[in-house]
Amino acid sequence: MINQSRSPLQIGDIARADFRTSFAADAENSRIQKVLELPYRYQPARLAISLSLRDAKALKPLGDAGGRPIKGDTLFGQDEADLTLWVALIVEHTAIEGLARRDFQDLVAAHWARGIVRLTEATAGASRIEVAFARLVSVGASH
Repeated sequence: MINQSRSPLQIGDIARADFRTSFAADAENSRIQKVLELPYRYQPARLAISLSLRDAKALKPLGDAGGRPIKGDTLFGQDEADLTLWVALIVEHTAIEGLARRDFQDLVAAHWARGIVRLTEATAGASRIEVAFARLVSVGASH
């Protein structure tokens, strides 16, 4: 049952909200962006979140969300279908019902932080996105 003292999650709120991860994960996100010559910060963030969503284990709460923000419609896409898909994947991964925007932001922060570790491991030594992507696909095929 939804907690009546908090507003339920709404797609429009997600599009306008700021999303952050830990300071350390944000720094690693920037490093990966630079090394792989990706033009946008959201690109490694999306890959990281995707990698975390592959892991069925529960997330550890993130104590530090001091990284730089990315707007929801930038992180997840401006197309409503893309945004809705990301929200559905993240909500489905958790067992929490009646998520509020803050809960969702916390989940994204934790997925981003956990996933950036996996992205760092998978892309170690890669200097081009094509090489990194090939590694990510091969890692995914082995799981």
